[in-house]
Amino acid sequence: MQPDDSSVGGISDSVISGDVHHHHYAPQPGIVQPQPQPQQIMINPNTGLPQNVIVIQQPSSAPKVVGILLIIFGVLSIGGEVISIGDTLSFGGLFIVLSLVNLAAGAGYITGGVMMTNYQKRGVHLALIVLVVSTIVGVASLTMMPEMLNEVADEQDLTQEERDNLDAYAGTVVGIGAVFLIVCNSACGLIIAIPLMVSNSGLDDSSLFG
Repeated sequence: MQPDDSSVGGISDSVISGDVHHHHYAPQPGIVQPQPQPQQIMINPNTGLPQNVIVIQQPSSAPKVVGILLIIFGVLSIGGEVISIGDTLSFGGLFIVLSLVNLAAGAGYITGGVMMTNYQKRGVHLALIVLVVSTIVGVASLTMMPEMLNEVADEQDLTQEERDNLDAYAGTVVGIGAVFLIVCNSACGLIIAIPLMVSNSGLDDSSLFG
């Protein structure tokens, strides 16, 4: 028996060596075979991003916070000197010089604070320089206290015993005041230097030291 030609393109059975093979499919003319769909690449957020992706981190807010604190401190310092300007002028001499130094220090803190809010490293340097100068001037003014008290004793016509007690008191005040001033200003210096110690501070490369 010969196979029918009409079975081409449909389902046909064949007998080969005694085995019957059923359901042999052949493509039928006029029927479009489906094409494979392109695969979509999905990125799992748990497995990370692909290579060559740059992640930009936001700069730390430490310079802005410390800069704002410096601006507030500088404004308060200048305001305090302006309020007490009458007493300063009445005392005269050394007190006027100290008042001018405090005014300059307040202006320096404000300037350094503004620089730090703009992420300028030189603002940190300026604030630290002002702090060191203020500490030196403060300690120097404390060492002048015994001489000032002696002038007061001469004006008040104190006895020798009262002078001795006043000198002992002045020495104690100078020692305690100097230690307290150095410790407090050292703590303030650490706070000012925080932007230099944090990672990703965002500070630029500007400097007052060349």
